Amino acid sequence: MAEPALIYKMTVLSLLERSDGPLSNTQITEFFQETNYTGFFTAQEIIHDLEDAKLITGEESHNRTLYVITSEGKNTLDLLSDRVTPSIQKDIVDYLTRHKLAIKAENSLKAVYDRAEGGGFIVHLTLEADRHMIMDLNVHVTSREQAEAFCYNWKVHYEDVYGALLDQLVQ
Repeated sequence: MAEPALIYKMTVLSLLERSDGPLSNTQITEFFQETNYTGFFTAQEIIHDLEDAKLITGEESHNRTLYVITSEGKNTLDLLSDRVTPSIQKDIVDYLTRHKLAIKAENSLKAVYDRAEGGGFIVHLTLEADRHMIMDLNVHVTSREQAEAFCYNWKVHYEDVYGALLDQLVQ
């Protein structure tokens, strides 16, 4: 029998390969907790180990990281796919099916900010649907607080903002 850490690592790789897009740290951890495979801290350790080994890569997006499997991760999964039992595979498919809409909604929005040359911050807001860019907006703000407010409010009110912008531009 394979050691649990190896099984967990292969499970994360399989989860990421089967998903329609990147998964957040929270989404990966929720999978482990919902299936009662392991707890929060072990899941975090597994994600960290996979990232260190360059089998997955994470992209920061305002207070969360979205992970995708790398080509090295796919190769590793191909070699060790027998470690992901049929029951684990079923749990992965069930989880992704049950949470498909929530995952898409959460991962379709991005809101990040960086320091701007000359002062202030550039806030980068995006909205995607089915891997197609719907909106890509960069806004200059003067303070970190404003940048954080933009990022938070984009995630909460993106539909209203997008709708209002379309209404104004179509007139």
